[in-house]
Amino acid sequence: MANAPPLYAFTTVSADTASRPAINLGVYSHYGFIIPHSEDIRQISNSNPWGVSIDLSFHFSDSLSWQYLQAYPRLGASFTYHNFNNPAVLGNGYSLILFVEPFLAAQHKFSISFRLGAGIAYLDNVYHPDSNPNNLFYSTKISFPLVANLMANYRLTKYLNLRAGGTYNHISNGGLRQPNKGINFPSATLGLDCALRPTYFAPRELVTNDSLVKFRHYLFAFLFTLKDRDDNPSDKLPVLGGNLYVSQKISRLSALTAGAEWVLDYTLKEKLQDQGQKEDFQRGALLAGHELHIGRFRFSQQLGIYVYAPAAARDPVYQRYGLEYHTPRKVFWGINLKAHRHVADFLDVRAGIKFP
Repeated sequence: MANAPPLYAFTTVSADTASRPAINLGVYSHYGFIIPHSEDIRQISNSNPWGVSIDLSFHFSDSLSWQYLQAYPRLGASFTYHNFNNPAVLGNGYSLILFVEPFLAAQHKFSISFRLGAGIAYLDNVYHPDSNPNNLFYSTKISFPLVANLMANYRLTKYLNLRAGGTYNHISNGGLRQPNKGINFPSATLGLDCALRPTYFAPRELVTNDSLVKFRHYLFAFLFTLKDRDDNPSDKLPVLGGNLYVSQKISRLSALTAGAEWVLDYTLKEKLQDQGQKEDFQRGALLAGHELHIGRFRFSQQLGIYVYAPAAARDPVYQRYGLEYHTPRKVFWGINLKAHRHVADFLDVRAGIKFP
């Protein structure tokens, strides 16, 4: 009786076989440095954060996943402990990250992968005007981390995978409370994966399917958040807005976007009234950017230019970074961070619809 093909075989298969996703448990170490992106935090940026993380992930090996991404993707969760190496000011961070991570050439012993993730973090030594006035990075115990990394992977056995690379970390509260400079710290990452349930990654040939590449969507999103006033952090007021844009796919993974948004920031309205100014607090902008499509997830980066801002903003342009989940029924929701250069303005939650 013929033997089944070995796990991680290098021979080409002509037809897809039913394959369950691999289940992986990973342990990683991190060591990095803090980017002093503002003079206000330069003195407390002279430290080297270190950390450890534990991942649990599913690594998909079916033909549909590969054809959509031209890579074998992982979906998983990571729990990370970071020691910012400055206990008196910065303390420690504990993060839970959900991530997606496509692997290029997963069927070979050596492969490359890149990860994008977002989640929630607990920080144990935040800003306090009396007891901790120097921590201008973050002022809420609950904040929101974003993670991106690039990893090289070498398979030692069918169960063990050695991994090394670089990780970029950002943590901020999205403007929910001031001060909120946000902490940015790249790190070197070294770890080991154990396959609790291995799978078979088959070499595959690309099947052309124009429906995966050539399509255009129009989308509308309603956004909402609560924000502290810059001049009165105890006063939390709503921010409302709408975003209308078009997404034109240019490859299986990428789409270009263009659109406009209108935002009503009631913290700005109160500030203007207190200062006796009569400018309109509403702002309108044009946006353009890029989306990375991985399954039903969208990772977006956009540049905005104010076209209506009677009360001038910090800068005439700003950035937006978003993570969305799109359902089969054309409804989507997600989170989005607005920032003027290195300073976060606010983190909003949003829900929307796409058509056709």
